[in-house]
Amino acid sequence: MKKRQNSIGAMEWFAWGWIGVLLLLGISTNGIFQGLGVHKGTVFIIYERPILYVLFLTAAIVIWITIHFYQKQLRIEQRMIYALLASLLCVTYVLSSFRAESTILAMFGVFISLMVVVFFIAGTFLAQYNRIVNQLPKVYLIFGYMIVIYGFLNLFGNTYLLDSLSFIDGIRITSIFQYANAYAALLLTLWIAILIEIIRSSSKRAQILHGFMLVPVCVSFLLTLSRGAIIILPIIAIVTLLMFKLRQQIMIIIYSVIAMGFSLIIYTHLEQAGVKVFERIQQARADEVEFQTKSIFSSPSITSWAFLIGVSFVMSLLVYIIVKYVDPYVTNIVGKVRMAWADKVVPIGLLAVFIIGAVAVTSDWIAQLLPDAIRTRVENVNFQTHSVYERLTMYKDAIAIWKDSPLIGGGAGVWDALYEQHQSYSYMSGQTHGYLAQLLVEVGLIGIIIYVGFITTIVYAFIRFYRKSDESERLKWVFYFTVPITILIHSLIDFEMSYILFLVLVFLCLGVLAGTQRQSVKESLNKKAMLRVKWVAFVIAFAIILVIAVPSGKQLYANNKYKQSESALVNNEDFNKIVKPIEEGLSKSPGHPVLLYQLALLNYKAYEQLEDKKYLQIAEGYINKLNKAEPYYRPAVELGYVIALQSGDQKKAIDILLAGVKQYPFEQSLYDQAASELLKSWEELHAAGSVDANIIAKKIVDLYEEMKRREQTLLDLPDTVFLIRTLAVTDTVRLAADKVQRD
Repeated sequence: MKKRQNSIGAMEWFAWGWIGVLLLLGISTNGIFQGLGVHKGTVFIIYERPILYVLFLTAAIVIWITIHFYQKQLRIEQRMIYALLASLLCVTYVLSSFRAESTILAMFGVFISLMVVVFFIAGTFLAQYNRIVNQLPKVYLIFGYMIVIYGFLNLFGNTYLLDSLSFIDGIRITSIFQYANAYAALLLTLWIAILIEIIRSSSKRAQILHGFMLVPVCVSFLLTLSRGAIIILPIIAIVTLLMFKLRQQIMIIIYSVIAMGFSLIIYTHLEQAGVKVFERIQQARADEVEFQTKSIFSSPSITSWAFLIGVSFVMSLLVYIIVKYVDPYVTNIVGKVRMAWADKVVPIGLLAVFIIGAVAVTSDWIAQLLPDAIRTRVENVNFQTHSVYERLTMYKDAIAIWKDSPLIGGGAGVWDALYEQHQSYSYMSGQTHGYLAQLLVEVGLIGIIIYVGFITTIVYAFIRFYRKSDESERLKWVFYFTVPITILIHSLIDFEMSYILFLVLVFLCLGVLAGTQRQSVKESLNKKAMLRVKWVAFVIAFAIILVIAVPSGKQLYANNKYKQSESALVNNEDFNKIVKPIEEGLSKSPGHPVLLYQLALLNYKAYEQLEDKKYLQIAEGYINKLNKAEPYYRPAVELGYVIALQSGDQKKAIDILLAGVKQYPFEQSLYDQAASELLKSWEELHAAGSVDANIIAKKIVDLYEEMKRREQTLLDLPDTVFLIRTLAVTDTVRLAADKVQRD
């Protein structure tokens, strides 16, 4: 018996180990953002490494899962059926990879979908560890508190992280995520988790601690200025409240109203402090100097911290008073209510309050009560608002991409590869800003049915279990319901699920929900069947580990070799020492676009310096391999064009530019380059009296007409839409068209 207890303890430590590594990676790598893309150039390398680390972690989790099949008593339970069905999530990405528009992004998509399956299955087994189930919400809150505090350190100028602050209608705080809406999603989960812990904890110290952090979390939520989060807040609030009894619902509202009231009181001061820090950051960038952080105890930082800590302390004191005096009184009053539908009254009433509030905010006297930045953000929410209009346009463009492969999709990364070719105007976004839209283009109709059906089935099964449970049992599991549901609802209008931290958190929690389904499908297996199960588990686990570890190891090797070459380049080392590491990396990852592009570029630069045709031929070879492996790799267009031009193949150079215009129809520089090369070709053919000059002339006119059409598209946009990238007919294109039409 003692040996059995020790083995369980070891498994728990193993579980805490991989949970800790996941959270550590999340907090240190910007939420493990899937920033891979064929338009981002060498930035691909930066985002690739953390994903590879999580894949190695996934392989370790597979070992942890497999050990569970080597227990003396093994029952086939309903949760295992769900674990088996989860494999379909990966199968959909495997199928879609056969129609992949980007080979490398589709490959990562398959690996990440396998990661999702592994974390889900891990969750089903994690559910049997009571200590982990009870303690994980607390660990998650501590993890979240660190991110919140770090966010304020950036807001007050005590530390600096690139893009941890931005400015749109007011200062926006993003903390480690570098994206305000993703941070807002985390804060919503923390807000709910804090309320759950205050309600379920019997420790006064714990209640005071969580009460203290409620204001920092709420005011951080306001400081994200996330319109999407504000819009979906009522939905999340109602769904969350429906999971609680009437007394708990009332207490949740009391805590939230007080915390939000305090947050609004100190919001303006904190927002203005952040604006001053942001202005200093912008000035440092303009002066091209390093931003100088300030001590926490320096002025005005200490004043802002005093405001925040002081109000948080008052909030924690109020939580103590409410728990001691108000909660018993509410319990006594609610105990007298005998209505069967009493638990539905507060959510329905809250819905009415939100509707009335939404209408009231449009009136001047209510709006004046809100801070200026929040009022501006709320008042401007309509279908013509930039972010709303852009999202609706992206969803329309996603449907256009989906139609190319409606059943199985175009594989992971298809949006990044094709969105510019299909976009209605010149927005820039490597993300669809919607999880359903992402699934639709990546795995098609079949995939989206599987994903939505699977998630719905898990949630439905858990709710049936939840309704039959007593109050203490409910509070044990509710965290694992509210967190994934909150993230999933928010992800309908944004790209939280492109952060691996959110992605695996959602499916880990869903796995825990599935883990509550302990109904026996088959009692303990006999010795022969047990041995067969163990062998099957071992073979599958070994295969999965190989599938994950070997390709990930090769990708990491290639990544490291690129870094080694980059270092040699910075240090001005010999040319061979610069290119050799990349060639070695390419031997392990033959189709890696960054490595292929870098080798093509380096050899082309060598040709420019030495005027040795050998290097030009090598560069051309690599650019051809790149175009074959990743035909939508954006940086390859200009490089392919100049290589073709230097090789004396003007026709190929023109074809590359015209193909670039088709793929990137709002890229103004491509029109200019194409018009210039076409005009040169026309002049030569026209002077020689060739009839082919008419063909070239038509291409120039078509280019001009296309550019005019795209320009008009931008002119017809609502005034509320602002563009990072503009396009207007240039003199180069206009004069070229005039000349061929005149002659």
